[in-house]
Amino acid sequence: MKTIPILFLFVGLSAFCLAQTDQVITGQSPVKKIKAGKTRSTQSIKTLPDLVIKDEVFTDPNGNNTIDAYESCTINFKIENLGKGVAKNVVTKIAVKNKEIQGLSFDPAKNIGDIGAGEVKEVQINLTGSSALTDGIAEFKIEVLEDLGFDAFPLEMKIETHPFLPPNLVLADAVFSTEDGGKIKLNYPIQLKVLIQNIGNGDAKEVGVGFTFNNPNCLLLGETDQFPVGTLKKGESRELNFLFTANRRYTSTEIPIAVKISEGLGKYARDTLVRVNLEQNLVAQNNVVISAISTSSTVVQKASLTSDVDKNIPDNKTTDPKKYALIIGNEDYSKYQPGLSSEMNVAFARNDASIFREYVIKTLGFPEGNVFLLLDATIGEMNQKLDLINKLAIKTGNEAELLFYYAGHGLPDETTKIPYLIPVDVSGSNLTSGIKLSEVYKKLGGTGAKKIVVFLDACFSGGARESGLLASRSVKIKPTAEILTGNMVSCTASSLEQSALPYSREKHGLFTYFLLKKFQETKGDLTYAQLYDYLSKTISIESLKINEKEQDPSISVSPDAKDNWQSWKFR
Repeated sequence: MKTIPILFLFVGLSAFCLAQTDQVITGQSPVKKIKAGKTRSTQSIKTLPDLVIKDEVFTDPNGNNTIDAYESCTINFKIENLGKGVAKNVVTKIAVKNKEIQGLSFDPAKNIGDIGAGEVKEVQINLTGSSALTDGIAEFKIEVLEDLGFDAFPLEMKIETHPFLPPNLVLADAVFSTEDGGKIKLNYPIQLKVLIQNIGNGDAKEVGVGFTFNNPNCLLLGETDQFPVGTLKKGESRELNFLFTANRRYTSTEIPIAVKISEGLGKYARDTLVRVNLEQNLVAQNNVVISAISTSSTVVQKASLTSDVDKNIPDNKTTDPKKYALIIGNEDYSKYQPGLSSEMNVAFARNDASIFREYVIKTLGFPEGNVFLLLDATIGEMNQKLDLINKLAIKTGNEAELLFYYAGHGLPDETTKIPYLIPVDVSGSNLTSGIKLSEVYKKLGGTGAKKIVVFLDACFSGGARESGLLASRSVKIKPTAEILTGNMVSCTASSLEQSALPYSREKHGLFTYFLLKKFQETKGDLTYAQLYDYLSKTISIESLKINEKEQDPSISVSPDAKDNWQSWKFR
């Protein structure tokens, strides 16, 4: 009778572990459940499992810590048995507690098997968002269940979900160019540069671009006509270059090229046909600009290969046969002077001159035959065209109007401080072979023209667009002021020892960009005074914002024009 209370006490202490089961695992032999009215020998429980969930990590491909539609993610965690007994037939279960979240797929249960004492097992749960995924926060409950009820404490995770946002792939911009910057010709290389952009609100994956011809006489010159792009996020763009030619059997007057864009879902890309005319002059950066596709309303700003002033040039349709212009863009000095590095070139000067020519003809009313453009001009070419425009103005008489534009290097003589315009074949150490700015003024002023305007996107302090022609020149020089003759106004990009700086984003000199911008906004209908007032105020501020350096345009007026230049109009 004395043994019964002792047995009863043991059974009472063990009731939690033995309830509703015929056996538990002790590590050696089973302990039989005590049934009412019977007395059986038993062995004490020595070892139990103790499961914990740890080191949980959520991983998504784009790294935004969110489950996006069409995205496959993972939840990884470890199950460790801290106890001394074996955890039998372990199972993991996962569920989303808030039922309003729709469009998630995952395996709700996973068999892990036995986990021995001190053992750690890694678990991965794969999650996928479908096209129907709703916006919100998914509240996951992850359970680790053991066969005899020795479960781990549940893990709860909250993860944001984002619904499907469609991408929209377009050809945002395209330009054609040639190696020499001349016309498109048969049997010569032609480069098509395109800008592919995602203007939609969602990421585009597995993006690819292909170029195709519809004529066997158009031939690929590059390595491939197929370009894998990968993923383009919202607003992101990618520049591609396609090199080709058309042989002399080609009979059409234009070359069309189909630009085919693809993406992983096969729904959100547009193909585009671009074309270029044979014998067409190339303008922007020696390129002809192809109009971009119109796009639906979106918060994404469309990318471009060219500046906004290179497009939508106002065309006034009227010309004055008594207007003459000489426009020079000297950019590539290293080509003519092998000892120079490319850093000493004048960035964007060719593009400045080419686009300025378009405004002079279309917006300001100069006849195309009266406008002379020089790109990377030598000393001989510059002097020849100066003489030509001088003679034309003299023969036209006092009704002539002259415009002279120069973008390139300017340098002062270190001794005399006389400023020079520098042709591409003249070195900074041999200034006497350059062209004195005073000689340019003298020739133009001596024509007797009724209006003469000079624009100089150059500085004469020893540097141009932050790249001096003489690398050893570390001290900028204040050039002498030149005396203007005739009815002349000269507007220069900067003052005193300042540099004439670039506007790299717009691929122009800062001075030229805002000069063209004002012509574009006003369609050329403004006075000289209005233009200078705009340039002086705008460039002084924008230079500090863009380049963090001062640049203040300056103006000089001849004695003959000082009383009436402010009311002169450009057209």
